[in-house]
Amino acid sequence: MTPPLFKKYVDLIQEGTDLLRGIRNQGTEIVHWLSRVPESDAVLLHAPYTWTLKEVVNHLSDCERVFSFRTLWIARGGEEPLISFDEHEFAKRARANDLSLVQLASEFQAVRSATVALLETMPAAAWESTGIVLGHKVTVRDQATILLGHVTHHWGILRQRFSIAN
Repeated sequence: MTPPLFKKYVDLIQEGTDLLRGIRNQGTEIVHWLSRVPESDAVLLHAPYTWTLKEVVNHLSDCERVFSFRTLWIARGGEEPLISFDEHEFAKRARANDLSLVQLASEFQAVRSATVALLETMPAAAWESTGIVLGHKVTVRDQATILLGHVTHHWGILRQRFSIAN
């Protein structure tokens, strides 16, 4: 059962979606778009949102790392339950607005590439391995769905903020 915190992300992904292809393509699409955003636009706030584009991209990289670690932990048989993290504290400490958008996009691309490599080399049986995340039993497949859905969620918001055509 997916932790309630992640239900809104999971609900964005249609059942039967090729998760690996979706994760791979999504990363390519976002990095391509980020390469065309002027640096000056990356630090603007768009009400009602409280994070700049730079902070959102940093958040995506941070969450990608955490979610990928959870995926690895479960796939490799980690038995200890995994806990939450404070995304706002992570964002504050990252100081993303002090970095260039090119740096942040490059970091996201590297982290997403590592996630793709992990999933590509995952034994088929591992996709059904289970572990405990935030007190809920989840599979590697659930974690991959959360990975894809989390970025889908934020990408949808960015599409609205920056009037990006579908």
